[in-house]
Amino acid sequence: MVWLTLLCIGTLFSSIENIRAVYQSQDEEKVLATLKQLETKVLLSPDEKCYKAVFLCMKADYLLWPNDKLAAFRKGYAELNELIDAYPTNAEYKYHRYMIEKHTPSWLVEVSHMNSDKAFVKATMNSNHPMYSFMLNTLEK
Repeated sequence: MVWLTLLCIGTLFSSIENIRAVYQSQDEEKVLATLKQLETKVLLSPDEKCYKAVFLCMKADYLLWPNDKLAAFRKGYAELNELIDAYPTNAEYKYHRYMIEKHTPSWLVEVSHMNSDKAFVKATMNSNHPMYSFMLNTLEK
């Protein structure tokens, strides 16, 4: 029984690491395939919920029809904001909101969190976090 629990925990950790790698790759096919997997899961961890929301926003960029783009973005952005409301001290979630707002037309975002999110991430990001270097490097681009 103990080994089964360890196996499940190991799968959870490797899963989020794989998801983070997909995000870092910015590969459209991988993003969409990972989003599809996340959408079929019944229970998602908060980190998986974050990446599902982020990948929905990214999907909006890949779609052709304006209504489809808008629907995907709004759904993902709303889900990410709900997650940040539930976990307001999570720097990784705020990093993603910052990046989404940075790369989104301003008229799509009612309230910009860019300045506060960027400052929060820089001030609180733990150097032991697996995405620490990537996040800090991309904040400045």
